[in-house]
Amino acid sequence: MYLLNRFDDHSKIGEVSKEQLQFLIDHLSDDEEPGMYVDSDVLKSLVAIGADRMLIGMLENSLGHHYWMRFTWCTKPPFQPLIQVVPATPGRRGGRA
Repeated sequence: MYLLNRFDDHSKIGEVSKEQLQFLIDHLSDDEEPGMYVDSDVLKSLVAIGADRMLIGMLENSLGHHYWMRFTWCTKPPFQPLIQVVPATPGRRGGRA
């Protein structure tokens, strides 16, 4: 899975499959600028050429009332907890008995 994130506030747009990401790269990627841009007209064009409805819905929701949006993608890292919580044994204080 891949994550789409907004450039302006770094908020998460949503998770997409490899095929959905490739569709976006094929139709929106620009070698000169990092990330991708969408507005309501671009979204309509993507629908017309067969974009996945779920993908368009995610982008529409994130676009909200803004005229345009710039976003990027990254690979979804596997979840690894930073701290492992181990329940304490009542009545015991680490050290030797």
